[in-house]
Amino acid sequence: MMLLFREVVTDPLPWLSALAVLSLLGYVVYQRFLHPLAKYPGPFLASLTDVWQAHQFMTLQQPYYLTKLHEKHGPIVRYGPDKLSVTDEACIPIIYQKSGKSMPKTEFYDAYGAAHPNVFGMRNENIHSIRRRHMSYSFSSSYVKEMEPYLDINIKLLNEKIIRYCLTGEVFDLKKLLHYYVIDVLGELAFSNSFGIQETDDESRIPPVVDHSLLAAVTGAWPLMTKTLKTYLPFVPHAGLQQLFKGRQACADLASRSVQRRIDNVQLQQELDPDAAERKDLLTNLILAKHPDTGERLTQMDLETEAFGFIIAGTHTTSATTTLLFYHLLHNPGLMDKCVSEVDANLPPLERGQEAYPLTVAEASLPYLKNCIKENFRVTPVFTMPLARRVMSPEGVVIAGQHIPQGTSVAVCNHAFHHNPDVWGSDHNVFDPSRWERPEVNAKSRLLMHFGLGGRQCIGKTVATTNIYKVVSILLRKFRFELPNDQEAMEVERGLYVGKIPEMVSVGISDLKRPLLVKAKTRNKQE
Repeated sequence: MMLLFREVVTDPLPWLSALAVLSLLGYVVYQRFLHPLAKYPGPFLASLTDVWQAHQFMTLQQPYYLTKLHEKHGPIVRYGPDKLSVTDEACIPIIYQKSGKSMPKTEFYDAYGAAHPNVFGMRNENIHSIRRRHMSYSFSSSYVKEMEPYLDINIKLLNEKIIRYCLTGEVFDLKKLLHYYVIDVLGELAFSNSFGIQETDDESRIPPVVDHSLLAAVTGAWPLMTKTLKTYLPFVPHAGLQQLFKGRQACADLASRSVQRRIDNVQLQQELDPDAAERKDLLTNLILAKHPDTGERLTQMDLETEAFGFIIAGTHTTSATTTLLFYHLLHNPGLMDKCVSEVDANLPPLERGQEAYPLTVAEASLPYLKNCIKENFRVTPVFTMPLARRVMSPEGVVIAGQHIPQGTSVAVCNHAFHHNPDVWGSDHNVFDPSRWERPEVNAKSRLLMHFGLGGRQCIGKTVATTNIYKVVSILLRKFRFELPNDQEAMEVERGLYVGKIPEMVSVGISDLKRPLLVKAKTRNKQE
């Protein structure tokens, strides 16, 4: 024994190496065969380290690969050492519609704030509840109706751009135009100040939200290291990585400037004429909000945090969703014709000087378009990150007939769930709005997760949805859009795109991978 001890002391490296190998081997054996989640299928590396999931986000294909894993393994897949992805229909109310304290958000969300958590990433349920109360009116349908004139101003700019392309016959990127429109509308609704991108075509004004979203998804996927990565990654001299941090900082700086400008304007208005009506954009409503118990106002840091969230959540998701809807209609021209016929039949002629239909009219009068929008949310959801929750009950939960122990992170990736054939049928890849006319399918509307579900679902749901109805209805009324590529149009006519999901990329938020190139003509029906 003493001889062995002397050998270790004299030359410890081989013994330490052996100990490290044995420890690693023991860890691998435990994770793969003895861990409480070892019975669930999934990639080998995913069971050992969260680095696997971080890498998946870096491939820009995370939700689509996860969908393939569910196709292979079934409703429960292990995608991290303590993470399960679930697509079982019955799991939705268990995970997302219980109390936030029994199934709280996981550490994944800590990566999504610029400096402090906003209403999306906030994990303290009490603070989150108060913050949502501060913001609830600003995201209501009545508020959006008040702000409708500012949407109309930007729709006019969008229409004018498309009319110019109609006159020249030029091919253009509808995806880009919709993105510009949505960003400018966000500026009006949130900050009373359009970003001016439609007027200037200045792409440098576009907030680089994709950079932040990718950075957050990758670092959040490795929660054990999230805080460390956020601290030290900015010092790594890698050009691509530095670009992501510059993008995040640019969004944070934009939020800070927007907050300071609105605070200054509100103070000036109150000094000049305290009784005058103040334009209540999203940010101003927060500036004036008070804590229901203490009467305290939000700090400037709180305001900047939420402004940052407005920019991240409001500039990409709505434009990407609208782009994908037009993609589906262009690749299903019979469905496009039905939408156009419905718009012509159900909406009155536009009055002189009227740029678009009122929100309430567009949404209430177009049931077939409503089904198209719903089917678009199902087939190609944009908010595709796995929405992870932590099992807190000591007894665990039962999902898909399986016991999930306390401490497990469980999540639903909506793209994977929306393509579960056991829920949506074997034709789940087919864009078929008529499926929602069947009562048994329409009853599943409550399961769609394009905005999340429960008390933590996206607070901007109403703003986004009504904006989509408004812009789509007027574009269908005024213009006829066509695919400019003859080969692609021929393939559409032969039905080669039926059941074919468009090529997408995802940074936790998804988008059409390529431009949506179209040609447009003004319609004879337009006034």
